[in-house]
Amino acid sequence: MRRRPVITLVACSAVSVLVAAVTLSPADAKPSTIRVSVVNVSQSTPSGDVLSQNETPIAVNPANPQNLITGANDWNYNDGCAVNASFDGGRTWTPTLPDGFIPGVTAYTNDPNVGGTGSYDAGGDPTVAFSPDGSTAYFVCQAFDFTSPYEIALLLNRSHDGGRTWQQTGLTQISSGTGNGVAKGSNGQFPDHENLHVDPVTGWVYVTWAQFNGSSSHSPVIVAISRDGGGTFTQTQVTTGTVRNNQDQRIVTDPAGNAYLVFDNGIQGGKGTALYVSRLDRGSSTWSAPYAFATFTNPVCTFPPYCFTISGAPFRSGGSYPVPAFANGRLYVAYADTKGSYAQMYVQSAPGDDLTRWTPPAVISAGAGDQFQGELSAAPDGRLDAAFYDRRYSGNQLVDVTYATSSDGGATWRAVRVTPTGFDPAAWGVPSGSGFRPFIGDYNGIASTATSAHITWTGVSQPAPFNLDIYTATVTP
Repeated sequence: MRRRPVITLVACSAVSVLVAAVTLSPADAKPSTIRVSVVNVSQSTPSGDVLSQNETPIAVNPANPQNLITGANDWNYNDGCAVNASFDGGRTWTPTLPDGFIPGVTAYTNDPNVGGTGSYDAGGDPTVAFSPDGSTAYFVCQAFDFTSPYEIALLLNRSHDGGRTWQQTGLTQISSGTGNGVAKGSNGQFPDHENLHVDPVTGWVYVTWAQFNGSSSHSPVIVAISRDGGGTFTQTQVTTGTVRNNQDQRIVTDPAGNAYLVFDNGIQGGKGTALYVSRLDRGSSTWSAPYAFATFTNPVCTFPPYCFTISGAPFRSGGSYPVPAFANGRLYVAYADTKGSYAQMYVQSAPGDDLTRWTPPAVISAGAGDQFQGELSAAPDGRLDAAFYDRRYSGNQLVDVTYATSSDGGATWRAVRVTPTGFDPAAWGVPSGSGFRPFIGDYNGIASTATSAHITWTGVSQPAPFNLDIYTATVTP
């Protein structure tokens, strides 16, 4: 029997505090509470923000859990990477305008009267992390030009004061080569959807991406590794052969410094048909042969529009990409799949030393609505935290966010609705010519500490349809 959440909303300056009874699994579990505090980062300061931000990674300073950083695609003045920092555990944030624009990437800033310190036309696909001692924050942004020869590069920026200030110049270029053709997978050559991970033991910096080479050739997964704090990188290639459409790659490491990469693959024409894993032993430069540990029944696809697989008007978002976490000696991977009436979030795990022995897929928190675009992280004590878009609260019509947590290695989960209200993603988006295109971002963010989880996602606030906002929640299980 599923218990319906009981939610009380209490105003607390810029913070909304939710105290909620949770959805329980199994049915005979005793009720408990999860505390949720929600902040609209984009509207938390008098910044004047009325345009779109989406794609919202988050990182927590391991030396100071009160220090958080989030990024975003920023559509305020010119496409670029937004950055915001908090020094009070996520209650307040540095302003989105005019200072919340990562420098050294674009020739523009969020202020039309102030030029940027970079050379590119635009930036996007933000990803963030901290060094183990908290002294350095890392921000990687994909920089690109709109005109021939369509130069594209992955650039690493660093902050040494918790995200208050960043390098103005001298960013590290991670990717090699240049763009070739319009930057889209059908005919372009470019690094896409990079993800950043810093090993909490060694401090090594990992950046992985899909190197799209056009529609008729293999698009390999690349991992660049820095052992000098992001000063220089060495590239390794994980995939080979003729199979196209590798994408959605993520990396985590275990306490011994071994790295684990997960990604999905279209298998010649499908969209996210199978999930793969590969391991890199600490000190090695050769990844293990990718192992297919799962095959989708019917993956969630929301882009391009012709592949839209859930009900309602189409919009662009993330779908079924795999998200890893390492805890309890095991690699956990969560993803969305449609095995019945609705897409649901599933989790599987395998021992870190034997990636061929996976548990069967298990639903994290079943609901009568589509679930997609999930994130997963692990706390120091092995607690698992997940967050995902969820349409169960509105008859499968509107998008909300659900948080779920497990303290027994994924055997059972407690879950709660994070958002007090949902929204229709098809009615909101980013500027496109004289109109807009529905695009709420391809990924969100989650980071766990010993006592809480911090979640970021794309939400909305008036005026419609452009005002997509960065939202964050601090959740205490």
